[in-house]
Amino acid sequence: MADAVARPAEYVGFRDAAAAILTRHEGAAALDAFGFADVYADGAHDLRPAYAFLEAQGFRGASTPALGLLPLAGALDGRLAGAPLFGAPFGSSSLVAVPGLTPGATVVVDRPGSGLVAVADPAAVTRGAPSPAADDYLAVLDPDPAGLVPVVPDDEAEALRERIVVRARLGAAAELLGLTDRLLTDAATYAGQRQQFGRTLASYQAMQHLLAWAATDRHQLTCLFDIAVERSAAGPVDPELARAVKAMAGRVFHSVAQTAIQVTGAISFTWEHSLNRLHQRGMALDQVAGSSADLVAAIGRQARTEGVIPELFTLAGSLPAT
Repeated sequence: MADAVARPAEYVGFRDAAAAILTRHEGAAALDAFGFADVYADGAHDLRPAYAFLEAQGFRGASTPALGLLPLAGALDGRLAGAPLFGAPFGSSSLVAVPGLTPGATVVVDRPGSGLVAVADPAAVTRGAPSPAADDYLAVLDPDPAGLVPVVPDDEAEALRERIVVRARLGAAAELLGLTDRLLTDAATYAGQRQQFGRTLASYQAMQHLLAWAATDRHQLTCLFDIAVERSAAGPVDPELARAVKAMAGRVFHSVAQTAIQVTGAISFTWEHSLNRLHQRGMALDQVAGSSADLVAAIGRQARTEGVIPELFTLAGSLPAT
């Protein structure tokens, strides 16, 4: 995973260590090898290693329950046995998505008015992956209200909601950043190898422009994401910043995916090519905890009605020198 810009060295170290582990392990075995549970043990608030793991997971296209574990870490105070997974809102419907769902896992969802509730039988309400033929990483559930078991009352859950949503959005953004990086890397590699009329695709100026603009989009996302993650180590992240990061992650992913498809051509539409599966995973992740389209609309609505402008243009000086 090459970086075109200087990124926080400690974060990059965590990410590269996770990437190496994910080449050898999947699922719970990868989490154990990384020490994922230790990241949030005993109320730890520095979750940079967790976000780094998720970025590496996105790049590798690996499947673990890391994104499902992160939002609820330390929130339930042992009210449920084991490590429950968070069912994040999926799109604008009542559906929820659970990353890396395994048989027997406990799923917790947020139902305003009822609080945090456990899904009694996740297997019974699973609608299947958004694209079963391509990827089973995200299980989509349609919880039956009659099968929800109270875990945290609504008045107590209100104090936890902001933290849960921020973690879910930053975690999904981390995976989307990894996927974006993978699509751009694969597209550039393909362009450097594929020949047309006796020349590699990468030698054509039009192709260079496409890849350069995609790399610029990825760079913008990386900068904003790094700022949010570094801030998370010092204290709670502003929910509006987390919303902006998640919105940008989805938009940039879609833009880079379109470029990757244009560069690779028809082969990217076939099941034999990795871009197909990664593209569908990214489209599904964009729907987790608020789609980019919905979040951008919410940002615009707030700016219009409340005069609140997201802090996007004054962030450059907030990161320490690396």
